[in-house]
Amino acid sequence: MKNLCRAIIGSACFLELSQDDIVDPDAAVKALEDIASALQGATQAEKEAFRHACSEEALRLEKDAGPGYARTAEFIRSLPESVGI
Repeated sequence: MKNLCRAIIGSACFLELSQDDIVDPDAAVKALEDIASALQGATQAEKEAFRHACSEEALRLEKDAGPGYARTAEFIRSLPESVGI
């Protein structure tokens, strides 16, 4: 489950944090909305696993990657709330 959550987190980060010349902003918003919709349909156990994975990944980034990843860590930390779970 942890690896699936990390794949979702990585995809969401790519869509949200990439420059406009890398990912079309409208396409990114649509893809993030699709991810949110799928996560909202998850079981409570799956939602909890995702929230936990987001918290762990944000802490890992802050610890291992340093201050240059503060924006990414904050995005990951807020991701569960952003997608409505």
